[in-house]
Amino acid sequence: MPGSAASISVRAHPQARRRGLPILATTVRQSRMLISAACSYLLLIGLAVGLIFPGLKALDLRSYLGNGAVGALIGVTGLTSPTFAAYLAVELYSSIFLLLFGGVMGYAAGISIARDIEEGTIDLDLARPLSRTRLYMEKWAALLVAALILLAVSLLTGWLDTLLFAEARVDWHWFSLAHLELASLLVFVIGVGILVSSALSAARLAGGVATLVVVFGYLAQTLGTASDRLSFLQYLGPYHYAPAADVIIHQRWPGTGTFLIPLLFGLAAALVGLVIFQRRDITA
Repeated sequence: MPGSAASISVRAHPQARRRGLPILATTVRQSRMLISAACSYLLLIGLAVGLIFPGLKALDLRSYLGNGAVGALIGVTGLTSPTFAAYLAVELYSSIFLLLFGGVMGYAAGISIARDIEEGTIDLDLARPLSRTRLYMEKWAALLVAALILLAVSLLTGWLDTLLFAEARVDWHWFSLAHLELASLLVFVIGVGILVSSALSAARLAGGVATLVVVFGYLAQTLGTASDRLSFLQYLGPYHYAPAADVIIHQRWPGTGTFLIPLLFGLAAALVGLVIFQRRDITA
């Protein structure tokens, strides 16, 4: 029978499974508004510094930045010369970067898994079939891709400044090393955020907790450098180990050992999150 032959033909050639990285693509798509906003704000700040740099140089803010309280707030130990790169580092790559852009990445990481559990869509993802390990790893990879996009926009901003503004000059060696420091910070933030997300089932709560971790790191850095009695607190903040602004301003590498501390801590936190996610009951 023709119908039977067609039926046999369909059974002989089953529908191919969906390949690629579907969870990664979905996670990037879900976070596109947050990441786009962060990239836009980063680009805006960077170009604004290039635009108003002649005025900043005329004001010579070194006396203000040399103040201990101001230096503690922005995480910069001092400004040796009023160069464009130095002012860009103060405005964009100081500990404010951790608070603003680290906060965005922390929130995105915090809601990445908890949102799917809260909405019940995680059951559909795991029914593909897809293992929990692969789902978690693709979520983590998507967040790291988002961090790379943010860093790429930052490097692009520096290049556009040098292209558009005559007085904007950047030492690309130290500028690139500073971005390695920023990458270490973002890996730390993402690792802690996805750990929180793997343990909680409410997206807003998980995102809020992950953001609070970033805020705590900023406050620890600020209070630790503002007071000798609280100096121990600065060691609890990730920016202490990856001071991107100081790398640009003082052209000094703090050491590979300190650079690796937030990086390794972030990786360890993410792996702990994987263990928690594998063992928890997400149907409860």
